[in-house]
Amino acid sequence: MPNQIHTMLSPALLVLLSCLALGGNAETFTAVTHFKSLISLEQDLSAKLQAYISAEERELEKLKKLSEEVQSWTNRAKDDYESHLGHPTNAFRLVRRFTSDWREVENVVNNATDEKKDLLQQLETSTDYFPDEEDLTGAVVALMRLQDVYHVNTTRFADGLAGSTQGAVLTVEDLYLVGRSAYNKAQYQNCKKWMQEAIRRLDAFERVSNATKDSLAVRESLYDHLSFSEYKLGNVRRAYRLAKILVQMDPDSGRYLSNEEQYLELVRKAMFEEARKRRSSPQEPEPEERKWKKPPPTGDDDLQYWRDFEYYKKYCRESVEVSPFPDHEMICFYENNNRNPRLILNPVKVEVVTVNPTLLIYRDVLYDSEIEKLKQLADPKLNRATAHNRATGRYEPAQYRISKSAWLGEYLDESGVLAHVNQRIEAITDLSMSTAEELQVVNYGIGGHYEPHFDFARSDRTDMGEGGNRIATLLFYMSDVSAGGCTVFPRIPARVEPSKGDASFWYNLLPSGDGDIMTRHAGCPVLSGSKWVCNKWIHEHDQEFRKPCKLTRDATWDVHLPPDHL
Repeated sequence: MPNQIHTMLSPALLVLLSCLALGGNAETFTAVTHFKSLISLEQDLSAKLQAYISAEERELEKLKKLSEEVQSWTNRAKDDYESHLGHPTNAFRLVRRFTSDWREVENVVNNATDEKKDLLQQLETSTDYFPDEEDLTGAVVALMRLQDVYHVNTTRFADGLAGSTQGAVLTVEDLYLVGRSAYNKAQYQNCKKWMQEAIRRLDAFERVSNATKDSLAVRESLYDHLSFSEYKLGNVRRAYRLAKILVQMDPDSGRYLSNEEQYLELVRKAMFEEARKRRSSPQEPEPEERKWKKPPPTGDDDLQYWRDFEYYKKYCRESVEVSPFPDHEMICFYENNNRNPRLILNPVKVEVVTVNPTLLIYRDVLYDSEIEKLKQLADPKLNRATAHNRATGRYEPAQYRISKSAWLGEYLDESGVLAHVNQRIEAITDLSMSTAEELQVVNYGIGGHYEPHFDFARSDRTDMGEGGNRIATLLFYMSDVSAGGCTVFPRIPARVEPSKGDASFWYNLLPSGDGDIMTRHAGCPVLSGSKWVCNKWIHEHDQEFRKPCKLTRDATWDVHLPPDHL
């Protein structure tokens, strides 16, 4: 029995009992008065023991809730994990559990029972495979990206609603974590939204449960971040009101006192300035809150890039009304490319999106069995996708491209599926594959995207090799996507929604060999679902007789339409 008790006691309590044993009096029974001091001591010990038991019960309750959440999650996810993980809040909660909850389990489960030993051993051997803080930061940034691009209401996101699907409801701690990440990135408008939502939910919690020491600490941190965000947004009155509350919560904080004084001085100056303006020229007071805008991304031709970036977000949210010709709503036809043997019995279905630049959709050109084979070959090779850094000349991970990719050479596939796919690409595009790059399979994660970019090499690029520049791109869509994930061309403008088995095609170069700046395109963030694509970058060398140059430098490619569409 003593050994059983010993295993339950915390290190701090064991130290306390050891001190009592060492300092005790062996003759306590000789005087009743000594019992008085023992009763007092026992009361203290009992209080500490009860506090320990309560703490353990709270920890066990946390473990119970985590176990129930994980059991519920796995039951929902086991049948279709891609669809389940395709929802951003589900994926966020999964990463969140591994970076926080499961690590906390290791701290809580520290007793020596066989079951707990087994769990601890499993945790110790598995932590190398856990998502790390960088993954958690990436998940947080993804949520903010989705909110920015798709204008998702913070409350809906917190309720687990993305698109038309229901995911995990975010906790107050989750909301605080996202808001703090925005705060650390100086995105104060986003920080304000998430902190306010966290406060609303904390208020709702405390209406049905009494405020606890932990909830008060959380509230203090929420007010602290929100107060400074309001100040940075120019809302000095709100910042001052929050600063006053913080001083009441912690009167000894020098920082809170200093902030209160600073904000009060700014409020007085603002009131004086408003009074001066009213006296000089009565008019409507200016809104207190300054309009906040995300600073434009960096890149070449910054102004044009920023314009493209704004249109990219717009067309990710909204459909684009585009027609190849004024008198045609849609042009679709079957094509066999001059009776190509591979297309005579099975001509390709072509949909013309735009003629200048050429943007086509090939319907049903990749079969389900081929898609599964491509995924199977790519899965063990998937790594974080990279982009060319013009400053260093190297390919590096970048925030504007969030996905994992794998290159697939025909030598990897004994079944011949890759060879058949490459032959089909050559048949439907009428372009040689002799200098083309290997197929690249790409899978997008939480909020995965690729911001506006060109596929062709700019004038300062020398790394394309002997194949020359990328004359064209063919992009297979290997999955349907519940919400988001479109390919948009902000300058045309045009938008292609991912549809499993289809492919989009465009020329990156003009017949002159110059890059076509109208082909700047982007992969919209995946709002809900899983997005798989496979692209083929086709190079200009060995296309001389298939796609010869034209007489003028500004000439464009011809789209060979059937007679009834001319």
